Amino acid sequence: MSPLYFKKLGSGQAIIFIHGFCETHQIWDGFAEELSTDFSIWCVDLPGFGKSELLGSVTIESVAHRLIQEIEHKKVGPSILVGHSLGGYVALAMQKAKPELFAGLVLFHSTLFADSEEKKINRNKTIDFVKAYGIAPFVETFVPNLFYQKSHPAISTVHAIAMQTPISTLIAYSQAMRDRIAHDHIAGFDLLILAGRYDAIIPLSVSEQMAALSERASLKILEFSGHMGMFEDREECLNAIRDFGFAALFKLND
Repeated sequence: MSPLYFKKLGSGQAIIFIHGFCETHQIWDGFAEELSTDFSIWCVDLPGFGKSELLGSVTIESVAHRLIQEIEHKKVGPSILVGHSLGGYVALAMQKAKPELFAGLVLFHSTLFADSEEKKINRNKTIDFVKAYGIAPFVETFVPNLFYQKSHPAISTVHAIAMQTPISTLIAYSQAMRDRIAHDHIAGFDLLILAGRYDAIIPLSVSEQMAALSERASLKILEFSGHMGMFEDREECLNAIRDFGFAALFKLND
């Protein structure tokens, strides 16, 4: 089995960054570096994205299992998971499968709920559209909708990253997200929810609903963000993750 690609920065307590749909580890460039002065940062390419090969069968659970295999092989140690959108779904499945490996979880514009019936229909429409017309016209519409700030300079960066996505990967993960299960086990671990006030993908009301499910969950609302807080509310996100990481480190050493 081919290894997954990881970009490693810094040293100390580990934070594993898991990118979202039609992204790669590059989405964290310039962001992860800011945290690497205090932590060991691991930015992964999910199977099928960037430099990692696609799995033969893609489900959220199979991807989570593959990541767990790799971080155990690399002896990363107790870590914090930061999952953006799709990456959050994978992080939740990792936490459920091997809770002893993780000191906390950050849902970065993500949700523990399964797709609604309407969302499942839209996933199928995306699959049909890409099969018919290819990646480029999908990305042209998809990427700007991720941002609240429609003239943000990072839109071109995210567009370039999304254009790298193979059609087979896009289809496989669309199906995996469509068919994923809900997670109701969040009371057993520390959770930080980063939510964009203007997120068109994960509405703020959904994040507020999640935060109410556990006393160990905290919600940080990003006042100037859609779905891309690492660009639109960069300093707020960095500070929130850094504080969460220090708190988790304190608990580990207590």
